Amino acid sequence: MIEKPREAHRVLSIIEVLIQILRSLRKPDLAAAALVCRTWSDVALDLLWEELESVHPIMALLGPISQQVGGWDWDHGFPSGDWARFASYVKRVRSLSYGSASERDGNSDQISYHAPAKWHSYVSSNDERYLLPQIRKIDWNCFNYSQLEMIFPFVSPKIKDIRIRTRWGVSSTVLDRFLRALRRLPTSGVRVLHFKHDIVPKDGVPEEMKYLLESMDDLEELRVPYHLMEPAMFKPSRLRVLEASHDLESGIDFNALLSQLADTCPLLENLRIMFLMDGNINFSVIRPLTRCPKLRSLDMEYHGTFDLNVAEIHEMGRAWRELEVLHIASRRVYNWPVGPGPAVPISLLAAFAEFFSPKLRKLGLYINTQDIPAPPDPPVSFPNLEVLYVGTSRLDSDKAKVAKAFAFLSGLLPKEMGIITSDRWSWNRQLSVFDPGSWGWGGTSWNVLSRMLSQGETEDILAGLGTV
Repeated sequence: MIEKPREAHRVLSIIEVLIQILRSLRKPDLAAAALVCRTWSDVALDLLWEELESVHPIMALLGPISQQVGGWDWDHGFPSGDWARFASYVKRVRSLSYGSASERDGNSDQISYHAPAKWHSYVSSNDERYLLPQIRKIDWNCFNYSQLEMIFPFVSPKIKDIRIRTRWGVSSTVLDRFLRALRRLPTSGVRVLHFKHDIVPKDGVPEEMKYLLESMDDLEELRVPYHLMEPAMFKPSRLRVLEASHDLESGIDFNALLSQLADTCPLLENLRIMFLMDGNINFSVIRPLTRCPKLRSLDMEYHGTFDLNVAEIHEMGRAWRELEVLHIASRRVYNWPVGPGPAVPISLLAAFAEFFSPKLRKLGLYINTQDIPAPPDPPVSFPNLEVLYVGTSRLDSDKAKVAKAFAFLSGLLPKEMGIITSDRWSWNRQLSVFDPGSWGWGGTSWNVLSRMLSQGETEDILAGLGTV
């Protein structure tokens, strides 16, 4: 007797339930689920096409396209295409990446330089204005202007998130041209804009960025690390994340700029400022930021000095009760010996532990270790600190000095927590110092101290100090 096949439970026909179940599957399993029935097919295909890590699936939808030396043969291999099939799939795409696959396989020419224009023409001829009508996010890594301008056909009025990274050889003149063209596209609803370069453009910062930002009224997250801070970046009541640069030698009053930022965007949560030139600042310069009580992360990457006292640390801790990450230092080396002025005395770490919220998880400072005090009495400690980053701070290799630092820090820091240092010649400031892979200065007294703190075997580790 042949058994009748079991019917799927009716709950698996409820779209909302089915989405939650299928979202946990890998792509091969989603492809298999798409063959089960019409209901499953629609949901599975939506999830399969929701995030594309390459443009190749879109190209394949148009039919077999022949290749020639140098790329895809769009002039002679342009397909007649199945427009209905093409339209049914591209409307599912919500996120598209370009460049990630080329970095893996070493092939930077994934698309013919003329492909976007051909695609746009093909879409227009079928009475569709946008190539990906439902696209929400674009993540674009490119090496030259030809690849940079390929992004244009993919931008639609529904775009919310644009992330662009340009590589070597893209000058500020080229960026100006690109930004000017980007302004003509429907980007008013963009909430996230990342625009990063591998290096600072030698011939200045593109002025067109300011005009582009003025048209983006809904920005919540703006990361443009090598564009100078300016009021056009400050979006009232919306901006939550800002990453930009400042030049202390530019003549622009940095204190006034931060004051305007605090007044315009009091709900700012994450702020990163990269100082392009050397210079010195003190707490009074950044005091306006204490009017941003929602700050969760403050990262100031600079090459200069920063002075603090106990009262100022108390003021910061009282103002930033939500702060989880604080970095005010350089990851580059200073001249040695360092006097009391250019660095935060190590003794003031106790004030950070006393006055800052238990939410503080990561702390980065350029520390002066000339005068190491006895452990605080009464004892004080960081309850939840995960990372103490000292950058290129110096610590004598004298065993007594290292042992004294251990005695002071072992009471302040959570048990088995080490110390992070920086490569003294690291000039790549794209990453935060707290990002994985952004440190690694081996063979120093700090490393010995870090092992002592994390392992607790002080005598054996100190005994080998002269050989590390």
